[in-house]
Amino acid sequence: MCPGCYKGNKDNIEGYCLNCRKKLFDGKKVSHILNFDPPKENNYREYQNKTKKLSISGVQLKYSMILDGKELKLTETGGQYILKPIPTADHILNKDQAPENEHLTMQIASQVFGIETAESALIYFKDGSPAYITKRFDIKPEGGKYLQEDMAQASGKTRQSHGEDFKYQGTYEDVGALITQHVSATAPALEAFFRQVLFNYIFSNDDAHLKNFSFIESPMGDNMLAKAYDLMCTQLHTPGGPETALELYKGDNENEFYAREGRYGQVHFRELAKKIGINPIRAARIIAILLNSSVRVHEMVENSQLSREAKEKYLSYYDSKIRLLGKNELLIAQKFKIKKVEDFPPDIMVKVSFYRNEQPIVGKFVKEFVDNTHRVLNNLFAFVEDENLDEYEKTGDSSLIKVINGDTVVEVETIEPLVKASSISSSE
Repeated sequence: MCPGCYKGNKDNIEGYCLNCRKKLFDGKKVSHILNFDPPKENNYREYQNKTKKLSISGVQLKYSMILDGKELKLTETGGQYILKPIPTADHILNKDQAPENEHLTMQIASQVFGIETAESALIYFKDGSPAYITKRFDIKPEGGKYLQEDMAQASGKTRQSHGEDFKYQGTYEDVGALITQHVSATAPALEAFFRQVLFNYIFSNDDAHLKNFSFIESPMGDNMLAKAYDLMCTQLHTPGGPETALELYKGDNENEFYAREGRYGQVHFRELAKKIGINPIRAARIIAILLNSSVRVHEMVENSQLSREAKEKYLSYYDSKIRLLGKNELLIAQKFKIKKVEDFPPDIMVKVSFYRNEQPIVGKFVKEFVDNTHRVLNNLFAFVEDENLDEYEKTGDSSLIKVINGDTVVEVETIEPLVKASSISSSE
């Protein structure tokens, strides 16, 4: 398998496939094995001398590299790539899994969910140990750099002005306000940002702080939201931390769901979308897309180079978030093979299962709500249980209706075979 995209090398090429070579190395035949060893006690000074001008963020060492012909070399200036070996910090668990964790998560974001990410790959040192390599996206094709400003800089937060934890001071709502202020194509940038925030939550990345979101100069000279970077399941290495690096918005823990679960649910992300100015229908679609690809996510994790133990933990974190975030109208419609939203709900018997192992119920969704307000904004559905169906169909008695909160639903199973095989699209 190609260590860049994980896909089979149909061209029978060792190392990176042709497509990854094009994306990462301008088509050059670059080896997936470096001709030097990782930083160790006997060569650490050489690493520092060659890359001393590159900052070190957090607990993971980062080294600057340049492509010289077909060979990747450490460099002090003019870096085109960032290399992340296995971290050395003592308090990091599963350290040897970190390069694969980051690359896998970046590839899931890109390949499964269409999130625009920095180009990346796995690469190996001469001794066989893995590293993560990513291509810098601030380098212009003709040389020089596009201007890039992270959200800490854009909000005027520095270590000097706000202390050691400056990059964790703020909310994702604040970042949305910065995007509205600085990006001319506001709507797509806000949706891309919202998609990243929800993705990070689902994949248990609790380090998506202010410096992990950036503005970057476009070829036209205006501001864009930069590609996603530094995506990984941090819970594999620092379990027990906060759910997110920043609060979603002020007061995000002051609702019934948080009081019950002590964690964010779908209701919080609908509220975040509302606060940063994303249309509720668009927000519902983004949520549905990110909750609807469990099979592909499981396949990519199982086919990855993570250890068996790391795979199980990675998927357990992911699966728990998918259950926690429930369903919405689009997800339920997909389950019923409904193509048009106005055809929802179908006239079919179903079994609905809930989070927290509440007793499943059997019956039918009904068209009690005459508009989309409850279904879309509040994710509520009208339902009649099977023992009340005959009377409801005869009388239309609204007292027989049970209101279901989609946020608490983990599965909807059909009791009867479906007549039509059409499906609602999950693409935008």
